[in-house]
Amino acid sequence: MKKVLLASLFLLLTPVVTNAHNSEPITVQSLDKSVSFELPIDNTGGGASMVIADLGTDGTEEIIVANGLGNEPRVRVLRQDGSEIGSFLAFAPTMGVGLNLVVCDLTGDSQNEIIVAPMRGGGPHVRIFNSFGNAIDGGGFFAYAENFRGGVNLACGDVSGDSQNELVTLPAPGGGPHVRVWNFKNASAQLNNEFFAFDKSHRAGVLGVVKNNLLYVVEQHSNNPNRKTFSVKSNAREIHKSNLNLSTLGLTNIFFIKNDLHVSTTDGVIHNIKTNTSNTINNLQESFFVTSNGLSGKTFYVNSRQLFDEKNTTRILVDTKTQRLYAYKDGVLENTFLISSGYGNATPVGIHHILAKIPKVHYTWSYGENDPRNYDLGLVPYNLRIYPHIYLHYAYWHNNFGHKMSHGCVNVSLTDMKWLYEWTETGIEVEVK
Repeated sequence: MKKVLLASLFLLLTPVVTNAHNSEPITVQSLDKSVSFELPIDNTGGGASMVIADLGTDGTEEIIVANGLGNEPRVRVLRQDGSEIGSFLAFAPTMGVGLNLVVCDLTGDSQNEIIVAPMRGGGPHVRIFNSFGNAIDGGGFFAYAENFRGGVNLACGDVSGDSQNELVTLPAPGGGPHVRVWNFKNASAQLNNEFFAFDKSHRAGVLGVVKNNLLYVVEQHSNNPNRKTFSVKSNAREIHKSNLNLSTLGLTNIFFIKNDLHVSTTDGVIHNIKTNTSNTINNLQESFFVTSNGLSGKTFYVNSRQLFDEKNTTRILVDTKTQRLYAYKDGVLENTFLISSGYGNATPVGIHHILAKIPKVHYTWSYGENDPRNYDLGLVPYNLRIYPHIYLHYAYWHNNFGHKMSHGCVNVSLTDMKWLYEWTETGIEVEVK
């Protein structure tokens, strides 16, 4: 009965909207392959976040998936076969910041709430929704200074030992290790505790998980991250610390499998911290792993974004094989989207730089009188020159991004090119590979 009610309320609240022009859906799957299905998403490169939890009271878990970077901020609630119960938008549909996600009972009514925060690019705006997708937070709250754009990681559980769950906010890469603990009372979040998990100067970001009244945290953007355990019943007290040598760019998640603490890395490894053993999952690079308390304790994964760059710099990477552009700030992915590079090898590979930002360029070329290859595209806005006659620029004349289309330039959609033009600066590196 609960499932029927949940579905009908969701469908009344929000119609299901899919963005079908990207032909590469994301995959949700259990490691034992007993559960596997695909979900349509507009920007596959932005990935998704996921939680397995019961949103009702019947003990049957739902699969909750939140869109990643570069997609509308939609949360989808799914049955275990992948069929959709319903969905809702956590923020305005034009916000492509992606969503970090956690699910737990914050109100003490024995019903889990859905809590979201931006992955990256938006302010640290946390929103809380009930199991039907209705906001219950009076518009949400800002976990940190409103101008912080690094994103917010989330954890939830009883860290105070009072049998009531608290929400834990942790800055994503780019922010200091400032952990905050919040109570949710009278439809608003109230700061209960705060502390720095690591040295204040660290900017690697922090991932966290709560179990047995303890908070477990680990640095995210590091191949040699610090890891600590805290008791936060009154003042935060460090009760354990260690160092992980993972030989990778960073982590996608921290979670428990039964009673053992694990981290998943950006190169497809699940590392058991308790036993100091690793399980390499072939072809699952950049995956986000979670574990279900039900469903026989299965471990699930969903596509994550390409979190970190091998160069810890601010730069643009154009991959002509996948026809995708990646924009990194200090080695952390800011945005990614499909592009159209030149036919054949017309777009020069190698290391380039933004030579100039030009508001409008008149693109025209003549191969000779009456030659069918001649073109005159008129004045085109948003142009970034990387080679004497090669630009990253808006292309109004097609919507076939993801396929080679140009004479050598890198074609970009209007929304993505406007973002890139405003984000980039003259002189930054552009690698075409």
